[in-house]
Amino acid sequence: MDAPLLDVDGLVKEYDTGGPEPLTVLQDLDMSVREGEIVAVAGESGSGKSTLLHLLGALDRPTAGTVRFRENDLFSKSDEELAAFRNQAIGFVFQLHHLLPEFTALENVAMPALIQHRSLSEVRPRARDLLDLLGLADRADHRPGTLSGGEKQRVAIARSLMNEPALVLMDEPTGNLDARTAQPLHREIERLSQDIDQTFVLATHDPSLAQIAERVLRLELGQLHEIDPAEDIMPAEAASRGRDADKS
Repeated sequence: MDAPLLDVDGLVKEYDTGGPEPLTVLQDLDMSVREGEIVAVAGESGSGKSTLLHLLGALDRPTAGTVRFRENDLFSKSDEELAAFRNQAIGFVFQLHHLLPEFTALENVAMPALIQHRSLSEVRPRARDLLDLLGLADRADHRPGTLSGGEKQRVAIARSLMNEPALVLMDEPTGNLDARTAQPLHREIERLSQDIDQTFVLATHDPSLAQIAERVLRLELGQLHEIDPAEDIMPAEAASRGRDADKS
């Protein structure tokens, strides 16, 4: 069997609280992700999903443990090497799309390539192809302020694919969208996995997004536990807390 794209062993992340004990967010966490797979990481707010994605994408360093990407130890690299790795190998999509308002949709999509000091004329064809792939060919010259919420998230997905990353990390990508707008995005993620063998790790508390994943991992008490995709991704008591919080 081929080695996994991503292999995580004994991951620990602690934060200094200024007190006698650190805050432990992730504790002895293991996971692996295969090429072309969609993996959902579920868990209630504050469980550490975003922290985990930041570590998988080398945006932060762990307190202990290893993250191997294609069998290479990520955190043996310098900060400069990690920055280059992120730009080339990782695509990020966040709940807030973080599009640059002064640039067009096409220019936003091209931004990861422009950071590599490539010219817009060189990378424009790929940016257009990605917008077309995501059904946004007619929105290429529009600025974010004229796009709907769903369109902005599709632009963010296109941007995440610009440099042909091996892995796309999505942190609650449909969290600010209603069900009608979110469903087309779910289909796009599935289609990209099937059509271009794109690998995704999705952090979510949305059951409908988790349903498109091949595996669902629940993050509880700093560790991951694989669950049946048909199972409720949130424990009953957590769901109850979420409903109570919504009422407050």
